[in-house]
Amino acid sequence: MKIVVFGLGYVGATATACLLRDGHTVIGVDVSTDKAAKIESGVSPVSEPGLDDLLAAGRDAGRLFADTDVGRHLDDADIAMVCVGTPSLPSGGLDLTQVCAVSAELATALRTRDADREPLIVAYRSTMYPGAMEEIVLPALIDAAGEAPGTRFEAVLNPEFLRESTAIQDYYAPSRVVVGEREPGVTRRMLGVYDHIDAPFFELPYRTAEMVKLSDNGFHALKVVFANEIGRLALEFDVDPEPLIDVFLSDTKLNISPYYLRPGGAFGGSCLPKDVRAISALAGLRGVELPVMSNVITSNEAHKRYLADRVMRHLEPGGSVLLIGLTFKAETDDLRESPLIDLAEALVGKGYDLKIYDPDLRNRELVGANLAYVQQRLPHLSRLLVEDVDAAGDVSLVVVGKGVAIDRDALGKRVPVVDIGRL
Repeated sequence: MKIVVFGLGYVGATATACLLRDGHTVIGVDVSTDKAAKIESGVSPVSEPGLDDLLAAGRDAGRLFADTDVGRHLDDADIAMVCVGTPSLPSGGLDLTQVCAVSAELATALRTRDADREPLIVAYRSTMYPGAMEEIVLPALIDAAGEAPGTRFEAVLNPEFLRESTAIQDYYAPSRVVVGEREPGVTRRMLGVYDHIDAPFFELPYRTAEMVKLSDNGFHALKVVFANEIGRLALEFDVDPEPLIDVFLSDTKLNISPYYLRPGGAFGGSCLPKDVRAISALAGLRGVELPVMSNVITSNEAHKRYLADRVMRHLEPGGSVLLIGLTFKAETDDLRESPLIDLAEALVGKGYDLKIYDPDLRNRELVGANLAYVQQRLPHLSRLLVEDVDAAGDVSLVVVGKGVAIDRDALGKRVPVVDIGRL
């Protein structure tokens, strides 16, 4: 295929080199005459292991070219890859100036493309925020091209997951390939450019694909900060961080796994809140700053408020609601620090008619700290509990707070259902 790559920095130079290795003809386009000249001479404009060899091989094979403007290169191209930067604005947001400029340039050039050809796939590899493709990029393309996508072009979001110094390896062995599309199927699986890549292939709506890269890097940064905070705290108590983290990483059941990583309810129970507070207290004893760990409880409380607001948006003032679940998770009668207690309190406090069904509390006699906790938080719990879903009578909303065996489909036909365990 003939592929035009816009932007010859780390991402664009790597894409150019790997596409050449795969046998494609590549035209690199960059406003920098220096970058364009280096690429055309088979030399990488950035330092990245292996790029020079691949670029030189592509040049020697007569399949590598470069330019400082798009000219007529799109007339017979199959794919255009946009790899320009989206640096931070002073506000912290992403600056899409370069994306918009390239979009206008290439869309204007598309006016000379034969409408009888297959639509050019315009694949954006630049990091963007959710809504950017729909609200910024597509309007810029349509305005400059003078027509909607589907005839001369189709716009795709194809985020990259390359790490500097291992970019070529990451290109050929990614964890997955993500393609955001305007409508299902219009990207034609990127014309097979990734068919030789052994990785899951995700075709998603634009906004989901846009959010993937931000979610990834947010989590990566969080992991670094978490490890460093735990390391600082360990050192202050004469604990060697290395064997500590080795033990931590050996747990692939919970620590290094998908567990706890699906958006849903807040955490609760007798362990997590207590131990997170203990970490903050220990840090305070030694004067160690742990900004992330010290704000975990604050974040959890904010999520509880969010869930309560989300439920209340579905209710009229004084409306009736059935809450399914009250203990902090299924198959336990432990109510201590259950986020569903907070939700129940909020609903009662706002004057809603609340009923609660929880099979884990049926015929259970609460004792000890568990009893004391619920007496303090929901002293009239016995009046709110019902024996089963039908015993709640007519309600205007059902809130599923945890995994309970109920017929959700049948329930949803009778009354709106909000599942706060699945955001």
